[in-house]
Amino acid sequence: MRGIYIHIPFCRQACRYCDFFFSVSLCYKDEFVDRLVEEIRLRSEEHSGNTIDTLYIGGGTPSILSRENLERIMEAVHRCFSFRSDAEMTIECNPDDMDPAFLEFLKQKGFNRLSVGIQSFHEKDLQLMRRSHDADQAGRCVKDAASAGFENITLDLIYGIPGQSTQEWEENVLKAISLPIAHLSAYHLTFEPGTVFDHWRKKERLVTVHEEQSIRLYHLLREQLISKGFDHYEISNFALHGRMSEHNLIYWSGLPYLGFGPSAHSFDGSSRHWNISFLKGYMEGIAQNREIREYENLSIEEMYHDYLITSLRTRWGADPDHIGRHFGEAIRNHFDGKTEPFLEDGSMWIREGKVAIQPAQWLITDLILRELFTD
Repeated sequence: MRGIYIHIPFCRQACRYCDFFFSVSLCYKDEFVDRLVEEIRLRSEEHSGNTIDTLYIGGGTPSILSRENLERIMEAVHRCFSFRSDAEMTIECNPDDMDPAFLEFLKQKGFNRLSVGIQSFHEKDLQLMRRSHDADQAGRCVKDAASAGFENITLDLIYGIPGQSTQEWEENVLKAISLPIAHLSAYHLTFEPGTVFDHWRKKERLVTVHEEQSIRLYHLLREQLISKGFDHYEISNFALHGRMSEHNLIYWSGLPYLGFGPSAHSFDGSSRHWNISFLKGYMEGIAQNREIREYENLSIEEMYHDYLITSLRTRWGADPDHIGRHFGEAIRNHFDGKTEPFLEDGSMWIREGKVAIQPAQWLITDLILRELFTD
């Protein structure tokens, strides 16, 4: 196993666009951590001897936990697993949780990377999305984190928000890169089924952004960040000074990882499993030693599709030799034949023996994938 992900399923309030698994029942936090620590102990017995490269604590809102609970989680993972001496240790934080004392605590506990859910620096966007922080906190928290000694800070931004102008999006991007960050993730807003935003869209309370505007916002993002020295290394991710997300690179490279907490996924190289997305069921299952995982063994075709979905998100692309070795020559020949038209029209290119989508063409990744998949 190369990486560990821990899902903290608590939020103070529900953002209107989010479909991740979370709970606003904060009264269960202490009991949840009891069960999480037990899951880490039990599962570590299945994976003894591995040296872990990355730890990522996400959610939900990990920064909502008490210092005592975060300390217990960190003690459990270090007791049960061996980490590389320079392992990347990331925790997701909301700006309203990042006071100087809390940042100093995170530093002491070994976290060396912060992922901050900014989403927008404009008050109207934050209120529309029902974020728990305000525009002032959005900018101040990053400066506080840098003052606390964090050199590897990444921000999340969302574009395509209803009512967001091109100028407002550019202001968000410029504000972000004026701050002491090393990485930025930017995602187009999607109206996920079951979310408040999707309900409002169906009721015509919100209007989705026109495709041409989405393309305009994406290219503005690329141009501004590349001009400032950021490497556009994955569809939604940009890194400065080589500070790519090591944890996400494990996912995109098809390497094995472990997930703890409700809804967390794991992958061993050929099969996936995931914990149930039900907080009470998760806690009761751990307490009563019942199975809380669901499993999926992947066919050769499914593993090929997964490989394409992850590798073609990155500037490195897919390795035809890897496809032949792991999925067979018939699939390799299929891949070679299906990529030929995209290579001819310039949507894809060959670099160092790998076939990749041109970064400027990443907006049509789904179209290309549909052609490259087997029937």
